[in-house]
Amino acid sequence: LDREIDRIYQTVRDFVDREGLEAEVALRTDRRGVIIDINESILFDIGKAELKPDSLALLDKLTKFIRSFDNHIIVEGHTDNMPIRNVRFPTNWELSVIRATTVVRYFTEEHSIDPGRLSAAGYGEYRPIAPNDTEGNRALNRRVNILIVASIQGGTEDGGGR
Repeated sequence: LDREIDRIYQTVRDFVDREGLEAEVALRTDRRGVIIDINESILFDIGKAELKPDSLALLDKLTKFIRSFDNHIIVEGHTDNMPIRNVRFPTNWELSVIRATTVVRYFTEEHSIDPGRLSAAGYGEYRPIAPNDTEGNRALNRRVNILIVASIQGGTEDGGGR
């Protein structure tokens, strides 16, 4: 699995370099696969879940990449720990989930990515990558991740193949 993650990481790194996306995304890995971190400010206004028009070019580029392989993709929404509590989003959980599903819907509805390859997850404030102790760190925690799931056999979560 580590070799598969390394292979995916290098493929993503090459794509990011070739497309000039270094300022818009950050890459990292975990035991599940390769994560493309996109700062919230690129995709959404604070406290909102509508894609910013300027973000569509980035998502369009990422679509080209997603189409180049068969791995499962999980779009993960994250927030900082500042309470939101408005009519549309009673908590950060709802905001993070709606942001993730907004990106998934863009991939499926605008680019016809197979919905069976995509999942959405919302983690609210509960998986920060930095302490929520400064505005800069809170900004890092407000993000959407695109996780490319590594699997030796490919297939689906239930163990079945395609």
